[in-house]
Amino acid sequence: AGVEAEDLAVGVGGPTFTARKLTRTERLLRQREIGILCAAVVIFVALSLLRPETFPTESNLLNIARQISFIAIIAVGMTFLFIAGELDLSVGSLVGLCVAVLMFLMARWEWNPWVAMLATIGLGAVGGLVNGLITTRFGIPSFIVTLGTLSTFRGLALLVSGGWPLTIESSNWTAATGGYILGDKVPIPVLWMAAIMLIGGFVLAKTKFGYHVYATGGNKQAAVVAGINVNRVKLVCFVLTGALCGLSASLLVAWLKQGNPLAGINWELDVIAAVIIGGTNLFGGSGSIFGTFLGAAINGMVINGLVHLGLTQFWDQVARGVIIVAAVLLDLFIRRRQER
Repeated sequence: AGVEAEDLAVGVGGPTFTARKLTRTERLLRQREIGILCAAVVIFVALSLLRPETFPTESNLLNIARQISFIAIIAVGMTFLFIAGELDLSVGSLVGLCVAVLMFLMARWEWNPWVAMLATIGLGAVGGLVNGLITTRFGIPSFIVTLGTLSTFRGLALLVSGGWPLTIESSNWTAATGGYILGDKVPIPVLWMAAIMLIGGFVLAKTKFGYHVYATGGNKQAAVVAGINVNRVKLVCFVLTGALCGLSASLLVAWLKQGNPLAGINWELDVIAAVIIGGTNLFGGSGSIFGTFLGAAINGMVINGLVHLGLTQFWDQVARGVIIVAAVLLDLFIRRRQER
């Protein structure tokens, strides 16, 4: 027990195996996040060389960070879901519904923005609860369940808003959740992203619940035998993902100072791309929040880089699809080699 690698040695009577522990450097180099980090650095350097006057500037890098912050926040919850062996295709539509409800509460009913924000996060949690209950109680694959709620949530968003966007005035709330700090340089949503990722990373790596998430996705039968309520674990992951959709929607409204029921369209692709590129196992059992952050950063740099390279916005969709397929193929390739 505790042996992490073996060296082949030849002795009297034939070959024998002598075990040795990996050094810290060897363990570090075997982490998948190191390869993903190297890929992110290569992409950054390449785009910087191609567009040195625009891409590597401070303002553009902060712009990329702000753009990925809304996606990365939701991707934290999706990482928990993927590791637990599930997924949620409805996150983009749930963001749209949360945006529509938040704007309705503030613009029509004139609720206090902080109270409305908490209600919106709660609404997102309820949306995740619906997905989780249908998946766990009835045994329907989450792919099918969330494909259905993807359409349902978007329809509800259009019904609540009447199909029209609403606007709000600047306030202390918009400044605190969607503004800037340090001389109007650093977008506050980036700080929210950092906080959510730090908390999510700690919970996943250092708590009992995080262990249960890994066990649920890694080997469901063994987890059940060990006394883990796998359905409850999955349900909590769904609720967490929904709540983060509500938070992301609130930050988006605070930044734009308006709410469109069509907000969040195709966000599920960016969220899933961030998680997959970040090295989370498609079938559950492994993954990390840091890897997801790197995945979101790579996706954000590629999309932003296309703009600086002068390509039309239609290439965004092409790039998203290619990135997801490439990440899946790379994940399968790496895992097949590990199984040999």
